[in-house]
Amino acid sequence: MLFVFNIIISILCIISILIIKFYPSIFHKNHFKNHVIIFIIKFLFISMFIYFFIFNLSIPNYRIFIVSGYVNFTIFHIIEGFLSQKILLKNEIKN
Repeated sequence: MLFVFNIIISILCIISILIIKFYPSIFHKNHFKNHVIIFIIKFLFISMFIYFFIFNLSIPNYRIFIVSGYVNFTIFHIIEGFLSQKILLKNEIKN
């Protein structure tokens, strides 16, 4: 069950990475504002998913689900940061 849980969270986090990769023009203007908005949406959505998963499936050891979900979220957020940094630096070199 933990494996399926982390796969679903990974898929949710990959969506924002794909948006940055295929639509880099979104981040050229107000990069920080756009990044914060995506971070908050992703954080709230994953928090609601963890809440739904723990309380609707009556998982007794919920701490491992919370920790693994947010570790997964953190790893993908770091990958997203590297990707957006690469795109922004490429844009600065062109200008």
